[in-house]
Amino acid sequence: MQTKQIKILKQSLDYSHSSRNEHLFFCPFCKHHKPKLSVNIEKNVFKCWVCDTRGKNNYYLLKRFGTFSQQQKWLQTTNEVDIRDFELFVSGSETEQKVKQKIDLPDGYKPLFAGSDYLYSQRPLNYLKKRKISQRQIFDLKIGYCTGGEYKDRIIIPSFDEDGDINYFIARSYVGDWMRYKNPPVSRDIVFNDLNIDWDLPVILVEGAFDALKEPNMIPILGSTLREDSELFQKIINNTSEIFIVLDPDAKKKETDIISKFLKYDITVHKIDIENYSDVSAMPDKVYFENKKNATKITNNNFLIFEEFLNLIV
Repeated sequence: MQTKQIKILKQSLDYSHSSRNEHLFFCPFCKHHKPKLSVNIEKNVFKCWVCDTRGKNNYYLLKRFGTFSQQQKWLQTTNEVDIRDFELFVSGSETEQKVKQKIDLPDGYKPLFAGSDYLYSQRPLNYLKKRKISQRQIFDLKIGYCTGGEYKDRIIIPSFDEDGDINYFIARSYVGDWMRYKNPPVSRDIVFNDLNIDWDLPVILVEGAFDALKEPNMIPILGSTLREDSELFQKIINNTSEIFIVLDPDAKKKETDIISKFLKYDITVHKIDIENYSDVSAMPDKVYFENKKNATKITNNNFLIFEEFLNLIV
C-alpha cells in the first residue's frame, strides 16, 4: 500500500528523493525552489519545512493538487474513508495551526526601570551590574525582579513573542538560592524575545537568556538541544537566516548536532570560538566580538573535519 501511495504522489507532485520513511517533494503550497515538503507514508503526515503547512492525512495533498483519477487510485489503497476526514478534505481545513502561548508575569514582579523601590531594588540592580547588564538593556528588555511569591528574590527576564505578548520568562536567583533558575511550568518551544529579532540579519544562537544579552539578535535555545520541529528552528528555516552559534564549552555534542541539522537545509552557519570561558556572558566584549569576526564558516564540505576536531577536544 505504501509503495502504491508514493507512486501516486510522485505523479501528482514534483518528487525529489527519499530517506527511509521520509519522502521529499517540491512544496505546492509555497512553491519553494528546493524540495522541502516532507511526507511520511507510515505515519500518514506531511509538513513543509519552509512555509510550515502540515497535515495529518496525506490524502489531503491529492484532494488539493491531484487529479480525480489519482484520488480514486489513492482511495483504492485504503479499506475505508472516515467521513470526518472527508469533511476536512472538502473544507480544506486539514492544515494545523499551533496554539499561541501566552502567560502572565509572576506575582510580585516589579520592573527595575520605573521608580523601583530603592531599598529592595539595590540588590538585584547590583547583581545585574556585576553581570554587566546596562540600564538601557534593563529598560529595553523590561527586566525586573520579584519581591514576593513563588519567584521571590529572583531576576525576571520576560520574553515577548512577535505580537508583543509574553510567552515565557527566566527567573534567576540573585541571593544564592541552590536552585539558580526556576522558570514557569509552560512549554519552552518558543522564540525567546521574537519581538526584538530582525530575521533579515544574522541570528546568534546561545545557550541561556543572560548569554543573549551580549548583543542584539541573540536567541537562547532554552534546552538541551534544538529539534527540527521546534518553533525556533522552523523560524530560522522559514527566513533562511544566516546563523552564528556559540554554546557553552560542555555542549560540544549539542552544538555539533544543531549545526548538522541546519546544514541539511542549506543554512549558512558560523561557529564562534568560546575559548576557555564558562559561557558567552563571561567573555569580555572585546574577545567576543573579535572571535565573532573570525568565526569559522561550517559547510557540508568541512563539517566532518569540524566534527572530528570537536571530538578530540571534548
